[in-house]
Amino acid sequence: MGRSSSGGGRGRVTPQKVKSNSSSTVVKHLFSTKDENDGKARLSYKDAEERVIDYIQASGMKCSEDMVKSIRDGKSIDFNAIAPRLNAPTQTEAVARETEMAQNKILYSAKLNKNMRRSAYLETNKRTVKSNIMLKFVTKAMDIKLRGEADFTTTLEDPIELLKRIERFMKKSADAEYDFLDF
Repeated sequence: MGRSSSGGGRGRVTPQKVKSNSSSTVVKHLFSTKDENDGKARLSYKDAEERVIDYIQASGMKCSEDMVKSIRDGKSIDFNAIAPRLNAPTQTEAVARETEMAQNKILYSAKLNKNMRRSAYLETNKRTVKSNIMLKFVTKAMDIKLRGEADFTTTLEDPIELLKRIERFMKKSADAEYDFLDF
């Protein structure tokens, strides 16, 4: 009776442990070509990409599976190509034909709404994923290199294109000095 979850009871409040806001937590950057100890790559591009995908899946984004599929396929899902089609009625009798057509319209409308919603979420998720890649997964050196690209504000706004460019940089021997994912 009267005890709070802090365990103080009857007016006495025990302060909870306060977490420090210090910068002692280190952000782990994944895209890296060299291990600081022996000069070998820390992670392959595919391993780093899988970690980004794991992050997306754990993020709670709506329709995140579409973003994951797009990254794995190396291109965005074309929702126009998979758009639903209105089925023609198969019944020959007039009343049954009208009923079937009404059912087909309802199903078509529901599928079309779902398709449009998935397309909108994919576009929203692209912006979120691109920002997260730049903020959480690339090192400062890679960030500078990417921002120096002429198409950074156009083509590289798409996280799929951004990951392709990172992969290309990771495989180029001239760019071997850059750490991309620091883990």
